[in-house]
Amino acid sequence: MRKSCILCILLAFFCVCVTESAFAVEGYPGSTWGELSWEIPKKGGEQNLLLEGWVAQGITWKKWGDISLSTYGTIRYKWDTEKLDWNNKFSPGIGTALEILSFKQFHIRVGAEYLWERFYESGHEEQKVWIYTDWYGWWNLKKK
Repeated sequence: MRKSCILCILLAFFCVCVTESAFAVEGYPGSTWGELSWEIPKKGGEQNLLLEGWVAQGITWKKWGDISLSTYGTIRYKWDTEKLDWNNKFSPGIGTALEILSFKQFHIRVGAEYLWERFYESGHEEQKVWIYTDWYGWWNLKKK
């Protein structure tokens, strides 16, 4: 846990000290993602309604063309009707990310998050650092 706290402090320090102009805010991007699904077994098993997603609000500190550096706060959630412990949690966190938007219909993000997970069913709590790369894209096969 001590190593995680030190890493979190170093990430925050890095974001503030990247350049002298780090205090000139470039924007306040926010995003959300969610999914509601219903698992229907073929024979005999239990049905399960599953809700998961996240909400994030950030500050963009620096931009270099189509690349930006930001810090953010996030809330991740997951809930199901079967009451499975790993599917029932609430996770607030903080993070930093480098985002690349230069591709026409493609977005890449590299970052780190510090999360405080709380599992509803067991009451168990975990703190973790999550290093990630994520991406998404979109297309249309019919030309206009």
